[in-house]
Amino acid sequence: MKTFLAFIISTFLLTNCSPLKQHKKGVKKQPVVVQFIIDGLMKDAAETAIKAGAENLKYLADNGVVVQDAYSNSPVGRVKLPDGSEPWGGASPPNIGMHTGTHVFENQNLDDIFLSARRNGIKSVYVGGHTLYDVFKTPDIYYAEIIPDQEVVALGIKHIKEDSARLVRLHLQEIRSFWKGPQDKTNPESAYIKAILNADAALGKLITFLKNEGLWDTTYFIISADHGMGTLSKSNHLSEQLSSWQIYMNFNGPGVKKGATIPYAESPDVAILTNHFMGLPPLEGYFSKIDYLKKSGTTGVFLKNIFEGNPNEIAHPQWIKTYLDKNAGSPPNDYLHYREAMLNFINN
Repeated sequence: MKTFLAFIISTFLLTNCSPLKQHKKGVKKQPVVVQFIIDGLMKDAAETAIKAGAENLKYLADNGVVVQDAYSNSPVGRVKLPDGSEPWGGASPPNIGMHTGTHVFENQNLDDIFLSARRNGIKSVYVGGHTLYDVFKTPDIYYAEIIPDQEVVALGIKHIKEDSARLVRLHLQEIRSFWKGPQDKTNPESAYIKAILNADAALGKLITFLKNEGLWDTTYFIISADHGMGTLSKSNHLSEQLSSWQIYMNFNGPGVKKGATIPYAESPDVAILTNHFMGLPPLEGYFSKIDYLKKSGTTGVFLKNIFEGNPNEIAHPQWIKTYLDKNAGSPPNDYLHYREAMLNFINN
């Protein structure tokens, strides 16, 4: 009997004094931050998919903040500088903006969300569903392959579980194969909307996993797109078409307003918020001074209006909308034209 009691007492002490138990009791759990990017997703397409049964997109929208007018950086396919160089290869500007919080991308010597995470001991994973994203090598674990959306999400889940990744950037690409024209966005029977429903099912698996692992209550989601879609039957996104700039954007997580809408946001704002969700110091912007940039830090805006207790409006400079308005919503399909305007905004 004495032996049995001693065993019970020692088991109790070990259980309650173990490092794991002390960690759970005394240490704040590191949040999980997910950028869930559906390539080319626009607000009207997301709304159609939600009505057609995208229950996970609906849940995150109903219990978070949706942006009324969200814009991407220049949707041109490549960043081409005046000297003809392409420092970011085939990666389009909005993806870079969502990582760095900046509007112009003069070189790769930029701070980003993955470097910020690593400096602070946070593991990151980037899964890009296309080879175009192979330039993004700053995450701890990264993929850039033509793979199905379900596999993109499965890899994210794998590395959250096996490597304790807490910054997770998933870029689903499969949807683009089903684009037949802008009429698809509002047709619930279109293959395009069904592709969004497939992405939603993958999103549901991620949510279920996070709940089962006890991570859900400290998870932040950013649901968005790298760019909008054009007005042709071809699956492209030319700058001269206003819709190419217009994206879906939704935020969800602890302290974020529920069932709310804010008026405006831009792609670089996503990086600023991602870094904030991780509880980290602000991103630094350029590591080296650029002679013709008066401000070499980040240029995105901290969207404090998504959080409970804050007003709905903030003083957002709306650089991208201003640029589009000045060009009647149809600027040239030329990164250098966009770049010149952004440099002017930044310097003035």
